[in-house]
Amino acid sequence: MGHAVGIDLGTTNTVVAAVVDGTARVLSDDAGDRLIPSVVAFPPNGGVLVGRRARERRRIDAQNTIHSVKRLIGRAWSSEEVVRARTYLPFDLKEGAHGLPLVVSRGRTFDLHTISAFVLQRAKKLAEKVLGGTVDAAVITVPASFNDRQRAATKAAGSEAGLRVLRILNEPTAAALAYGLGRTSPGAHERVAVYDLGGGTFDLTLLDLSSNVFEVLGTAGDSFLGGDDLDLLIVDELRAEILKQTRFDPRGDVQVMERLSTDAEQVKIALSDREEVEITFRDLAAFADGHPIGATILVRRASFERLAAPLVERSIEVCREALAVAKLGIGDFGDVLLVGGSTRIPLVRRKIEQFFQRPPRTDLDPDEVVAIGAAIQADALVRHERPEHGEPRSESARTASGRRNPALPSAFPGRAQRAGPLLVDVTPLTLGVETVSGFVEPVIERNTAVPCSQTRIFTTAKDGQGAITVRVFQGEGRSLGENVLLGELSLDGLREARRGEVQVEVTFALDADGILQVSARDPETARAVSATLKVGRTS
Repeated sequence: MGHAVGIDLGTTNTVVAAVVDGTARVLSDDAGDRLIPSVVAFPPNGGVLVGRRARERRRIDAQNTIHSVKRLIGRAWSSEEVVRARTYLPFDLKEGAHGLPLVVSRGRTFDLHTISAFVLQRAKKLAEKVLGGTVDAAVITVPASFNDRQRAATKAAGSEAGLRVLRILNEPTAAALAYGLGRTSPGAHERVAVYDLGGGTFDLTLLDLSSNVFEVLGTAGDSFLGGDDLDLLIVDELRAEILKQTRFDPRGDVQVMERLSTDAEQVKIALSDREEVEITFRDLAAFADGHPIGATILVRRASFERLAAPLVERSIEVCREALAVAKLGIGDFGDVLLVGGSTRIPLVRRKIEQFFQRPPRTDLDPDEVVAIGAAIQADALVRHERPEHGEPRSESARTASGRRNPALPSAFPGRAQRAGPLLVDVTPLTLGVETVSGFVEPVIERNTAVPCSQTRIFTTAKDGQGAITVRVFQGEGRSLGENVLLGELSLDGLREARRGEVQVEVTFALDADGILQVSARDPETARAVSATLKVGRTS
């Protein structure tokens, strides 16, 4: 049997960790680097570059260097997020056959999950070199706010990379696992908040840590708020200053804008330790007479914080939402854990301390804690599969959609009987179906523990209706336009009768990865159809 690892597949960087001699640790390459840039490049001589070498090509070949795909994976071409990203990403995107964006490079097209698969393959090879053996299984993490299609696309990327995906695990849950394993004694418990500001997404998750049980109490997120957005603020400031100094507008040159983007990230990082950063640009471009265009710009932390304040406040609004979902107050939990490199920004830490009325924990590496937790879970799942631990089991902590089981601790085996910690996660978004009135009726409510299943009875809407189409949506809105269409399936062969006389049972089954299986059944004939809704289509 090969090794199992935990992989934090990030927007900006990817981290791989494994349990070695009983201890989870992040794996580094020959140069000592523990972060793999989530960048894929297609050089002119063919082949594929991934990681640090690919990132270097952003400055010289922006149109064929692909990054930040995590922000777009599983999203519809027409979604607000994809439309916005197309305005600033330097590489070409086009609409695919299933209404999803595709990457175009050097005459070839790639699914976004294929780009992610290249990064996962790089993490797999790194782990195999360090561990000295085959890596064939992984727990891969995603933002808690990822919807069904995004989770399914991430799982597809893992499979394409040659990995057996043991679990798609929410990043804040993984962080809490790394933080809490072994901290809480039997019979005791503590509650923590995980503030997860990644490269492209933000989540706030509240968890209860009871002995060896980790239960999510509530989560909320913004899947288009992250470090990339903070970088763009600096890019815009640099661009404006270059225009002021030279009358050259970088927006007309894709390669120059990408150079500003890579430099902006470094400026952001430096401003966490310094009050100001001076950056000099030489040979950005050339005027018509051949003279080079250059500029020297001073970026001050105070200026950056003024620009960043509205984005940081958006994260605080998400925190308020998560507390409301969990029905908790500021005083109902203890430590605040930080995840993501952008949580090192002083403004972010000040706002967290102001809102939560306590300083956040700073002793855990925000870049590595998620991968550590994923590795712990991967190790536990693999050990649970071995014969001495019996067959793997899947258990839910909720008795019905949106309801919490008051007898949670007694529902699970004791610590000595389990191969590892028990994680009780939740679905971050409501799942429902379109009704004849054009609204969405919830089937599985937000904040329901997974795995779970729910069945609803629907009736025909017209006289003589011989078929029914179930359109599945995800989101918190009442109207169709406020939600994301995940897919649809049809059941025909119904008895033709007056409207409302024929019933159809619709069942939603959500697995531990947060991926949805939908079935429709005619109880009169027992005829049924089902589909797993993934990557924008049914199968």
